[in-house]
Amino acid sequence: MAVAQMRKTLLRKQELVAEIKEKLDKAKIVIVFDFTGIDANAVADFRKEVKKINTEMKVVKNTLFKRACEGTELYDKIDLFESPSALLLGYEDIVETAKKLNEFLKEYETAKIKGGLVEGRYATAEEIESVAKLPSREQLVAQLLAVMQAPITNLVRVLNGVPQKLVLVLNAIKEQKEKEGQ
Repeated sequence: MAVAQMRKTLLRKQELVAEIKEKLDKAKIVIVFDFTGIDANAVADFRKEVKKINTEMKVVKNTLFKRACEGTELYDKIDLFESPSALLLGYEDIVETAKKLNEFLKEYETAKIKGGLVEGRYATAEEIESVAKLPSREQLVAQLLAVMQAPITNLVRVLNGVPQKLVLVLNAIKEQKEKEGQ
């Protein structure tokens, strides 16, 4: 019976490693962070919050996480596999995922970002924090549209200005002629 139980446990661990590996491959951003000092209720609330932006949080044993990282740029980063680790896997908006985690970790002195993957490339904790400081996707789109519209808006103003100035000049000539004629 003990052997059967061990096989079951081993199979479960292998399934878990395969599941994590699959999620690592699908995610646009993976952030590994130390969640020391964060209570279970706060973690549960954070999980619900990030789910809204198509992001998920996983808490895994470091040994299983290391096995799942084989073949990625995270595999050789020893410091990622020390102390309790949680993964934040973002499947859509990289910036929003990093922002949410950064905001959440501000409340806890002992918790910190260790590193991660951004679009499959290794990123240090500092680089991930830099990503969190970027404007949101909506803000970037608005800025891009404003830049694209500026030349058109300026052209319209110039084109409107020509007839206006012509009218002003004609009015000035008319007024001058009226003064001379009186």
